[in-house]
Amino acid sequence: MTAAPSIPAGLTPLPTPQQVVTSQPVGRPDPFAPLPATTGSTVAAVPVVPQGFRFNGVIRSGYQAQALVQFGGDSGSLRVGDVGGRSTRLLPPGWAVGGIDVARGQLILRASGQAVRLSLDPPG
Repeated sequence: MTAAPSIPAGLTPLPTPQQVVTSQPVGRPDPFAPLPATTGSTVAAVPVVPQGFRFNGVIRSGYQAQALVQFGGDSGSLRVGDVGGRSTRLLPPGWAVGGIDVARGQLILRASGQAVRLSLDPPG
């Protein structure tokens, strides 16, 4: 049996692995219970579609979906992953394309960690 190493004066000994594991709760007591309600101050507001942005349609070119849009004086197509201010002028800075669903005619934009789903109006 080996003796525990002595700790120099003024230093605090580290907790044992078992002490670390038992001090951290894992999971929720009831994983099927509803999530706790959040207060209005902690929930981010869903961003509003940028002023002057227009979603005109979707196409599939090869295996890649594209959204046809207009923003400001520019028009063109967006792909998943495009980011305003970095890879395209068709979105304002901070906005990104999160998804394009050609079958449903939908464009999913992301801003401030929130998603905005745009749908094409049905003909009529």
